[in-house]
Amino acid sequence: MKKVYPGISSGGKRFRGGVRPPESKDTSTFAISRLNSPEKVYIHLLGSAGAPSKAVVSAGERVLKGQVIAEPVGRISSFIHSPISGTVQDIKNWPHVSGKRLPAIIIANDFKDEEKPRKNLKNVQQISPSELVEIVRKSGIVGCGGAAFPTDIKLTSSSGKKIETLIINGCECEPFLTADERIIFEKPGDIIEGAKLAARALAAKNIIIALEENKGRSAEKLLRQQDSRIRCVFLPTRYPQGGEKQLIFAVTGRIVPAGGLPADAGCVVLNVQTACALYDALFNGKVLYERVVTLGGLFRKPGNLVIASGTRLTDIIEFRGGIPDEVDKVIMGGPMMGVAVDNLDVPASKATSGILLMKAADAPDYECIRCLRCASVCPMNLVPRQSYFLYMKGRAYEDAVHCMECGACGYSCPSGIPLVQYLKWSKEKLKNVSSAAGR
Repeated sequence: MKKVYPGISSGGKRFRGGVRPPESKDTSTFAISRLNSPEKVYIHLLGSAGAPSKAVVSAGERVLKGQVIAEPVGRISSFIHSPISGTVQDIKNWPHVSGKRLPAIIIANDFKDEEKPRKNLKNVQQISPSELVEIVRKSGIVGCGGAAFPTDIKLTSSSGKKIETLIINGCECEPFLTADERIIFEKPGDIIEGAKLAARALAAKNIIIALEENKGRSAEKLLRQQDSRIRCVFLPTRYPQGGEKQLIFAVTGRIVPAGGLPADAGCVVLNVQTACALYDALFNGKVLYERVVTLGGLFRKPGNLVIASGTRLTDIIEFRGGIPDEVDKVIMGGPMMGVAVDNLDVPASKATSGILLMKAADAPDYECIRCLRCASVCPMNLVPRQSYFLYMKGRAYEDAVHCMECGACGYSCPSGIPLVQYLKWSKEKLKNVSSAAGR
């Protein structure tokens, strides 16, 4: 019999499609701990969605923990801070999760852990919404759900559109990932206060915290902290429940128009870790240079750890016992939307929600049986198999521009075709064609 939690409403509207993969969330019982500080960090200038930031330090310069080392360029970009104290060793191209080599600031750790003095805001509740947003911007806060979109832009009344509802996303629907669940369990008060700050910046009347039904234990902690302004909602455990468009529909019944933004539906969505980062910035003066990451799969020492941005995968894995013999795939993120990396020099970033050590499945001999199961589970109402067939002809599937890359299609495909890879290829090809036409 399902347990009832007074103060949490259940149900919500069911979005189209979706799948129910095995949860594999054993790490949800592991308390958050801290990873050892590495000898060097490798901080990419592309630290968020949008344009790469501009370095404001040079080789040989000593920096403090929390010091600005790069500033935003253009509207969609972010401040970047050093996660350690030490000396800037170099600024050069370094392996990135995208598979490319991109500019990064390399800092050698002096292990003194000297931090730049934090600003003490004595009257947080009295500062104006514009001042609040500026602090968020200068704190380098980006979305911690994986997209790493600069949070200050989301909080700037979303281009003048009226925001009625702020949704705090605690669904964490990806298998294996449990960092958000531990944040909810261990820091419920920080989430609540961060949500209130965000709602004040947006002038939003409603605050809704959305959780999947498998997070009842954490929800009980959250309920002890909530007040009358905030409503908690339990949603069915179904992937991709945490996608912005799916979540907005499930919680409010509103539909984000094709090509539109959540603000077009009167909503803004923030991840629970992002809400905590807001709290830390406004109440503790702490900038965002580290985050909680799930280490799962076949890690010898799995868990949820606070990891400094710029820490290489090889350092993370070695600190946690090394790679077991049976591992032949390393994934950054979750198994559905994450990226398999072939270079362990790639560093973790503000966007890194998880690191998984996995056993790769044998590559199948693909043969589409035209069952259309991929179309039935697609939350964006696409026919993913078309991307595969058109790829074979060197053509792009035009509807792929609407793909959210959730991976539900490939997961459901009985032939094991990695359909999301063909959808990504179509999106990239269409993007290149559009760019060429605009020249």
